[in-house]
Amino acid sequence: MDTLLCKLARSYASLSYDEVPAEVIEKAKRSLADFLSELAAGFYVGELAEAVNPYLVELGGKPESTLLCVGRKMPAQNAALGMGVMAHAIELDDGHRWGTSHPAVAIMPAVLAMAEREKSSYGEILLAIVIGYDMMLRTARAINPAHLKKGFHSTGTCGSLGAAAACAKLLNLDEEKTAYAISMGGLQSAGLQEMLHDHPGAKPLQPGKSASAGVLAADLAKRGAKSPRTLFEGEHGWLKAMCDSNYSAEALIGDLGTRFEILYTYTKLYPTCRHCHAAIDLAREARETLSCDPADIESIEVKTYRLGIVEVGRIQVPKTQQEAMFSLPFAVAIALTRGNVTLQDYTPETLSDPKLISLAEKVHVMEDEKLNDLYPEERGAHMKVVLRDGRSYEKYIPVAKGEPEFPVTDEDLKEKLQAMLSPYYPNAFFEGLWKMTVEGDIESRSYEEIIEHFGRFCS
Repeated sequence: MDTLLCKLARSYASLSYDEVPAEVIEKAKRSLADFLSELAAGFYVGELAEAVNPYLVELGGKPESTLLCVGRKMPAQNAALGMGVMAHAIELDDGHRWGTSHPAVAIMPAVLAMAEREKSSYGEILLAIVIGYDMMLRTARAINPAHLKKGFHSTGTCGSLGAAAACAKLLNLDEEKTAYAISMGGLQSAGLQEMLHDHPGAKPLQPGKSASAGVLAADLAKRGAKSPRTLFEGEHGWLKAMCDSNYSAEALIGDLGTRFEILYTYTKLYPTCRHCHAAIDLAREARETLSCDPADIESIEVKTYRLGIVEVGRIQVPKTQQEAMFSLPFAVAIALTRGNVTLQDYTPETLSDPKLISLAEKVHVMEDEKLNDLYPEERGAHMKVVLRDGRSYEKYIPVAKGEPEFPVTDEDLKEKLQAMLSPYYPNAFFEGLWKMTVEGDIESRSYEEIIEHFGRFCS
């Protein structure tokens, strides 16, 4: 049998570390540093984590893998769930605009939980991350935007396939068992966009479950469980269910082994949904260009694409931190007032600030058909700010900073992570974490030292 799934499984099962280009490995290192920093911050501010972490500790179970920050060992599935929930709590994790997905929070928790249990090397961890990203993002690229328009959350639905592929690699499964693992990951695909419209704080549950599902799928495949190899194109298969078979085969299986999707991910600089970021970039530039007091602003017009408006254009004045992360008008108001948007800007005092509320109410978000046609190749925004004295600022940008076409530097990434962690940890925490994940020889690094590092600062 040579189905779409079998072709993917064959590629991943045979891929070795030495076959992966150096730039891909370097991106994986920085993605891991980004993820671990977000997990560390999410431990303190995650709304859902406050319920999930104590629950997982109470469940107990076989001490296989460490739930970072909590510092307790538990079954690998449960550790993966908890880490996924914490890392997605602050909306600063990486993403992929063609697949409308956040890969790190679905893939990394599964990889780390499995790797600790299996005593995997750092090189094996990086290879598994590359494979997990590739599997997840190929499926997400292939089915979107049709999938998103049906109301699915592709971080959840595609994440379970990627997590399964990554875990299968760590277990050194052969081609056949890798296919079964990915298939069982696909059978567990779940995630809906409705959480954006009521209690968005529940959103981290979906990548957490994806990570946990990946561990389960790979473990069952190793033990002989089988699953449909016709997962994708079958009569009642994943593609029909997820996008009414409106998908791109080229996106799914094209250039296997040479096109690595991790290189097409973006890095977030602001703790909001990615659909806000182009407008935030513009608002920061408008503030610098106009050099005005926010009270002098007469009007703010933002034109963007339909899918962005659905996710971030409907909450004008947020009442909670989680709502604020999905409010383009409020993010623009913060950027125009303070010159940046950081995690520390989302406090109860900020949310109740009458000046910010008044400015957010001036933001008019409009759908632009041209931008609809350009999405997702361009995921930009057009902004016009008019002052009471008649001066104005007007500009369009096709993508926000952090995309592959406009990448962040190591200095940008370090600045983001240090600022994010500084309210909760001494600078030595970040400096040590960066050294362990990014610097030095692969052979000299291990996940065990990262666990010990977290233990020293989270105890």
